This record gives sequence, structure tokens and C-alpha cells, in this order.
Amino acid sequence: MAQAPWFEFQKNKHLLWVAHEWHNYSPQLAEWAMERLVNRRDVWSQYTVSHGDVKVVMLPIPERRKLGTDMVTIDKLKRHFSGKQAGHLIGLHSISDHSTAKWFAIDIDLHDDKAVNAGELAQANFNAALEWATRIQADGLDPWLMDSNGVGGYHVWTLLDKEYPLADVYDYANEIRSDYLDFGLIKKPEIFPPRREVDPDSLPYTLRLPGRHPRRPHYNRFWNFDPLGETQWLEAGEAIEVMLATIPGKLPKRSSKRPAKMREVAPPPPKKKAAPKSKKMRVALDLDGVLAEYHGWDGSENIGPPLPGALEFAKKIAKFADIVIFTGRCSEEPGADSEFMQTLNAGQMRVRVIDWLEKHGFPFSDVYVGQGKPRVNAFIDDRAVVCSPQYQPDAYAVAEKNLRELLKRKPLKASVREPKFNLHRGKVE
Repeated sequence: MAQAPWFEFQKNKHLLWVAHEWHNYSPQLAEWAMERLVNRRDVWSQYTVSHGDVKVVMLPIPERRKLGTDMVTIDKLKRHFSGKQAGHLIGLHSISDHSTAKWFAIDIDLHDDKAVNAGELAQANFNAALEWATRIQADGLDPWLMDSNGVGGYHVWTLLDKEYPLADVYDYANEIRSDYLDFGLIKKPEIFPPRREVDPDSLPYTLRLPGRHPRRPHYNRFWNFDPLGETQWLEAGEAIEVMLATIPGKLPKRSSKRPAKMREVAPPPPKKKAAPKSKKMRVALDLDGVLAEYHGWDGSENIGPPLPGALEFAKKIAKFADIVIFTGRCSEEPGADSEFMQTLNAGQMRVRVIDWLEKHGFPFSDVYVGQGKPRVNAFIDDRAVVCSPQYQPDAYAVAEKNLRELLKRKPLKASVREPKFNLHRGKVE
């Protein structure tokens, strides 16, 4: 009998929510990964599970490899990012069949989290990963710093703007990690690509794609280099958005290496790179009172009908921004809205909200579940950006106008003040 999706996570509501987030983004991630991460389609590594034992095999098998019928496909990538079972996960080769690479990565492992000095090793790993990622940033690149296994292992992964000669990519990555002893690391971390030269039929090691871990109840989290007081480790949709917004960069001729600094905490955040012009901004849209008719709480099962003009309003917003539905129904704040959280948990309520949105044809990119607020450029609800269509005939037109004005403004320096909507006046201040 086939196992249910994410059956290992059924008792962990938070992890199950994270799993659903990766699944929801899987079509977009698959298209993006095919363009940015696949160096060669004819070979890959596949995780297999037999009697609870997880192994990695190289596919296709040699007998089928020369036929060219088994390839890395969009469906295979979607299945990985959905991560419904450990056996769906794959790794990609870091070298093409013509000795080039379009990315490089440093893999700083910690497999034995029960070792006597595991805590010290994990801290040393993080210190090295953070320093190397910061050094790569100083060279004009846009690396990810990922928490790879949840117990002290880290990946520093960097995308390049085109395919570069293998030797050049290897030399740069090798130089970045060369001072590993200064951080107290026991062994030299593995890098991808792992070799400077390869034979035509050589199949160097692959690196597992971001997402679900094959052996631990863990999904990759991404270090937020520019938190501005928010969460330092990003997960689920926020982590995925970091991936999709990554700016591939030009490979430097050599690293601008600096003496290692043993950091116990994060350095001052570097200047954030501008997002690509094609990247949409994110707007949080309230459900009750803005999209759905609302006259006070009436139970978790009851979401009011769409308000007149709400669908047209959402479709207009969707043309220039990604919509994140942000509603108290899905809050994970301790003690928040306990009146209705007693009947449905946040994850279950999120499913109800998604069903309502899809039933009525509303465009959206995410329904936020978690503590605090999602990372967006603006919020629209009936108590923030003034949008009370039940009481104001032109509410949608006014909110759209104000939102466009906000998103056109250049952000002020964080030390001064960030632009925001006045909660009562309904305008940018």
C-alpha cells in the first residue's frame, strides 16, 4: 500500500504546513530550477527508501544511460520540490557534460549531532558558512546560506549568470573554503563542483536540491541577511521567495579573501541587492471585510460571500503584485483568536481559506500561516489601508490608487523611517 504524502509529519503541524508550502510552489520551482540549476539532464542522483533505510543511487543505470530516454524533467523536479516522500528527492550534477558549471556550493556537514562536542562543531560550521557567504557577497554575488539538516550542517550555494569553465568555478570555490582550519573545522568541507577536471564519462558527486531532508524531519531554511528586526532564519514560502529572487552573478577571477573573523553572531547586514525588474512586489490582502462579507465572527466554517467588486479588485492587484492572504483566521500567535482556534488549527483553517479563494476564482500566491506578519511591501485590510467596501462605495479604487503610490515610492533609509500607510487616514506617510 502506498504511503500517504508526508506521513512522517502527520503529528507535526508546523512541519506539515512547511511541506504544503513547498508543494504549492513546486511548479514554479521546477521551471526555475530547470533554467538555473540543471547542468546536465541525462544523469541525476535519486534517493531510495527500503525497509526504512535511505540510500542514494545514480540514475539512469549504465545500461540505459546511453539510450538518452531517461532525463531530468519538469515533472521530476516538481516531484522533488513537493517532497511527498523521501524517495521522490533528487540531486543534480554540478558539472555539465562539456566541463562547465552554472553554480557552485560549499557543503559543511555535521552528521553526528549526538557527539560530545556537537554544539561546538555546529557553531564552528555556522561561523565558517556565514563568513564565506559574506565574502562571496563582497565579490558581487548573491549566495544562499542554508540550514541543511537542522542540527548544524550548512550549505552555501551561489548561482552564476552563465556557464563558466569548470576549472575557473572550482578554483574560486576552493579558494573560498581554503581557510577552514581557522574556524576549527575538523576536515575540509566538500565543494561542488568537486573536481577541477573530469573525463567525458566521469560522474562527480551530485548535490541534493533544496527542500525536504531525506533522513530528518527538516526542510531547508535560508539565512536572512537583511532582517530589519524580523526573523533571521526564513522557512517555507519566505525561504522559497529568497530562492526565486536570487540574482545570478558574474564569477570573479579570484576571491577577495580576507582574514577569517570568528563570529558568534550575525554581522551588520550588507546592503540588499535590488530585485530584478520583472520580480513582482508582495502585497498582503485581508480576507474578512475586504474580499469576503464580514459582520463579526461566526465560526471557522463560515466565510462570507465575496463582496461586490472584490474579485475585480484582486485581479487588478495581481497584475502588478503577488497577493498574500493575511488573515487572523490562520494566525499561529500564542493565544490569538482562541475563540475560533479551538475548532480548527491554523493549518486546517488555511485549507478552508484556500478552498474559498479557489472556489470564487481569486488570484493569490500564498495564504500566510505563522507568527507575526509576512514579509510584504504593503498591507491592505479594512483597518489599515482604508478599504471598507461595505461602507465606502469607492473603497477599492481608493485602495488601489494608494497602493500604487506606495509601491512607486523609493524606500527611506531604515534609520529614518519606512514608508507606511496611516491606519486611519488611508494614505501614505
